[in-house]
Amino acid sequence: MGFADQLLQKANGAEKAFTAEISPPINYQGIVKIDEIAAALKDLDLRAIAITNNTGGSFKLNPLAVVASVRRVLPSIPIIVHLTARDEGSVRTVYSHLDEMARLGVSDALVIRGDRSPQNSHQTDSYKFSTVELIRLMNDYKTERAYNLDVLIAGHPEYPLDKLDRHLGYQVAKIEAGARAMIANIVTEPERYTAYVAEARARGIDVPVMPSVIPLTTERRCEFLRTRLHIQVPSKCVEALAHLDRDAATRKGIALTSEIASRLLAAGAPGINFNIIFPQDVDSVKSVLREIRGYSTIWEKYQIEDPEEIDYFDCLRGGYF
Repeated sequence: MGFADQLLQKANGAEKAFTAEISPPINYQGIVKIDEIAAALKDLDLRAIAITNNTGGSFKLNPLAVVASVRRVLPSIPIIVHLTARDEGSVRTVYSHLDEMARLGVSDALVIRGDRSPQNSHQTDSYKFSTVELIRLMNDYKTERAYNLDVLIAGHPEYPLDKLDRHLGYQVAKIEAGARAMIANIVTEPERYTAYVAEARARGIDVPVMPSVIPLTTERRCEFLRTRLHIQVPSKCVEALAHLDRDAATRKGIALTSEIASRLLAAGAPGINFNIIFPQDVDSVKSVLREIRGYSTIWEKYQIEDPEEIDYFDCLRGGYF
């Protein structure tokens, strides 16, 4: 079962879904970092791992190049691969990527960067296919090849409300083309997510909308979100982190991030997609998970401490799939 299927099943239930999103390195030497992050994530009772592409607008290693690394550590977890419109130059490359995804057992694809955005991305992005066209190609492919692939799309709560009309028009077309769920961009102000979902529902969009959250553990990260990703961070968060040493900033950032995540869940979010940039972010996510759901690892969930029991229950890591 892919993640979109799980999310649809849980959308109306009490249980929340938690996922982690990691970025490919710039080169193969950086795969060591991916291995380290995957190993740290394996016991967090997550529902999927997303592998991004072009974080922050920079070209990085193809996400398919690191799927095998994640699979070695997490053999059965659903993997969501970002498929980027600006990187698909022809129908042939689309089908080639889908063939490779099928071979690697990728269950979900998040189709991104195929719409003109309020930030005028068309000035820097060059793409042959719109997101809607990619979704149609993918659906034709999976029908022809009997490939069980679910398609998700990106949501953008950071867009100003007066810019949402065109964006949500695109979203309606993508869902009509076959997209089954939405993973929203990083949220630092829960009220933006609430307003975004309300606007989407008013336009008849009824798919689950899962927000993304990143540990706000440094003032520099807040500045990166603001200047590079056009995501506004509340001034109170930036001021709270200013002039703190690393340990103090981490503790404060975990508290701030836990508050954001808790407010999102209370507002009806079906779960949280945690963005992981550095290996140390995993420790921050563990602390946030412990705060918002009562445990961080699967061993804490089942209160397993004896080493023999840990060996016996090792199958729990993937048993729910």
